[in-house]
This record gives sequence, structure tokens and C-alpha cells, in this order.
Amino acid sequence: MKTQLKNNIMTILLVSLTASASLAQAAPGNRIVEPDKNVTSQVESTLERTTIVAVRHITQARSDLHRKELTRARLELEKAERLMETIKDDLSTTTVKNFIWIARKHLEYEKPQQVLHDFPQIYSSLEMISVYIPTDKARMYVDRAKGYLEKDKQWEAERELGLAEKSLIVIEVELPLLKAQRYVTLAQEFLVNNNPQKADEALRIAEQRAMALYFGMNSPIIQARQNVWLAFRNYSTATRAESGRHLREARSNLEKTAASGNTREKGEMSKLSKEISVLENKLATGEKVAESDLRAAWEKSEALAERSAAYLSARISEAETTLGIESNLIEARLHVTYAEIYQVTTSEPEKAVNELNIALSHLQKASESPMDGSDVRAKIKEIRNIIIDLRLMPKERDVTVKDRYESVKDELRTLTAIERSTEQIREIQNN
Repeated sequence: MKTQLKNNIMTILLVSLTASASLAQAAPGNRIVEPDKNVTSQVESTLERTTIVAVRHITQARSDLHRKELTRARLELEKAERLMETIKDDLSTTTVKNFIWIARKHLEYEKPQQVLHDFPQIYSSLEMISVYIPTDKARMYVDRAKGYLEKDKQWEAERELGLAEKSLIVIEVELPLLKAQRYVTLAQEFLVNNNPQKADEALRIAEQRAMALYFGMNSPIIQARQNVWLAFRNYSTATRAESGRHLREARSNLEKTAASGNTREKGEMSKLSKEISVLENKLATGEKVAESDLRAAWEKSEALAERSAAYLSARISEAETTLGIESNLIEARLHVTYAEIYQVTTSEPEKAVNELNIALSHLQKASESPMDGSDVRAKIKEIRNIIIDLRLMPKERDVTVKDRYESVKDELRTLTAIERSTEQIREIQNN
């Protein structure tokens, strides 16, 4: 009884603190966020330090393996594993994802009307982080879940909460982290089976994935995405000079990325840089900038950041990006996202159809690539069919269309995340 009471008190305190922080963020005058005062900068610093220590433990484990000290290697991997879990726990989205998880768990054994009591803390947590990361999609799904619960539709509410949780993935962190964790787990399995050589092979890849995480968090394209988000998020309350500065910084970061990226990346980075330059000039001359144009620039920067994170996580070189299933899946997702932007955000149906055709071309190449098993091929065919349907309705902008786009992007992200890892794991196991 005492333990239960203590837990209840702690929950109330946590919700109160979250709500207080939310109100402070929402107060007038606190809506504009300077990059050097961004809450995420402290989070990123913590993540970087934790990541490099995790890499150190992985490297030490490999050293122990080469010295035949298998017990010490196991201990180092346990430390690395705990630290990688800590990285997920330290993400700025973790609190709201935990509240969503609690609500989904409550749906298993409580009545829908009771689960509605979980929603205030979900909303307040979303509001708290909305100042520095986008939460509009998550809020849309939470709103839908709330509506379904009010109608006692439990299954539908659970589905929407699941989509809300997925929409809060921090792609530049969670994608490479997931892959690093898979290989650490694989190495532990090899050690259980007394196979240190294969454990070392798995850890070599884990080390690469963890370093990709470290270098990816503050890459210029990630910074550009943040710059454009600040310009879009604060446009209604910031001065024109302030919004112009955010766009100028975004353009500078895009130019850095284009200068250092491969041929394929340079084209899209340069195009977005020019689009942002047009918005900059409009602000400088006192012209009004359409909110849809700013949103489109941010959505494109987000799509390019995700593509960059996917390539970095997979560590595919420029030569490799002309071949293979994974690169085509990554490119297909980019062009599906661009199609959604042109169809839903800026109402340019012809451009949307063109992007869908490019996505279909990449999916065709992916389906023609060598692969084991029919499940991936079947999933690609299913995705292509949805895209073909979307191509027939380029002027539609309703909820159904948005859901279809989200479904396709989610499926492509999942395929991208598992395909190369599965292939490499199979290679290690078969050697």
C-alpha cells in the first residue's frame, strides 16, 4: 500500500512538473527560441558524450576478444548496451513517448473513458517540446485517439497512439542507434556460442554505426533542418530580420552539405538552398512569405536530413548508391515525401505526380535487386500499388491521402532500417 501511494505521489509530481514547464514555454514572449539557447543543444551534448563512451566500451570489448579475455569482453558489451539504452532515455521526445506508452498500456485493461485521464500529460509534454522540435503530426494522431476514446473505440485509439509514438522518432539518433544495438546483441550471441571471431566482426560494424550516430547528430544538414524549423515555427512572432537570419544559416549549412556530399546529394541540397534564398530575399525586401512555402522548405529539409541519416547509418559510399536495394529504398522515400509536400502543402499536383513517378522508378529498381526471400519483394509491390493509387488523385488533400503517404513512408523507413542489417548479419553468420 505504501509503495502504491509513493508511486502515485511521484506520478502526480512528474505530471505537475511537466505541465509547469509546458506553461512556461507557452507563455507570451517565450515562443521564440534562439539556437544558442536551444534546449536540444544540452541534450545533444549529453548524447554525444554518452555515445563516445559506448564506442569506447565496444572498442575495449574488441581488444579483449583479440587477447582471448572473453569474460572481460562480455562485461564491456553489457556496459555499452546500458549506455545505448541511456541514449534513448535521454532524447527530448522520451517523456512524451513514455506518456503515450502508458496510455496504450492502460488501454489493455482500463475503460476508454478512464484512459482519457492520461491525455493532459501527453498534450503538455508535446507543448513543452514543440518549441524546438515539430510535434504537429504527433498532436494530430493524439487528437484522433482522444476522439476515438470519447466514442469508446478502443482499437482505433490504440492505433492512433501508436502512430503518434512513431512520428516522434529522432531519425538521426534512433536509426544508427538501432543498428548499433543489433550488432552488439549479435556479438553477445556469438560469445555465448564461444565464437569470438564472429563476435569481433559484428562489433566492428557496431562501432561504425555508433560513430555514424556521433558524427550525424551535429552534421550541417541536421543543423539546416533545425534552422528552417526555427524560421517556420517563429515566423508569426519573430521579426523579419530574425526569420531571415534563420534562413540564412540554413542556406549556409545546406551549402556546406552540398560541398561535402556525394553527387546525388548535391543536387537536392543545391535546389533547396536556392528555394531558401528566394524566401530570404522576400523577407529582406519586405514581401510577405506564404506560410506554406516556409513549411515546404522545412519539410524538404527534414526529408533530406532523414536521407542523409539513412545513408550515414548504412555507411553507403557514393559508388554503392548507384546499386543495391537499400539506396533505392532511401531515394524512393525521399521522393514520396516530396510528392506529399507538393500535393498537401503547396498544392502543386503536377510536381507531386512527377515525384511519385521517380519514387516508382526507384522501387522498380529495388524489386529487381538481388534479395533473399519473397517477403521484402511482396512489401515493395504493396507499396508500389499504394503509390500508383496516389498518382491518380494528385489534387486530393484530405485525411485519407495524408494517411496513405504516412503509411508508405513508414513502410519504406522500416524496410530501409532492416534490409542492409539483415544482409550483413547473414554474411557474418555464413562466413
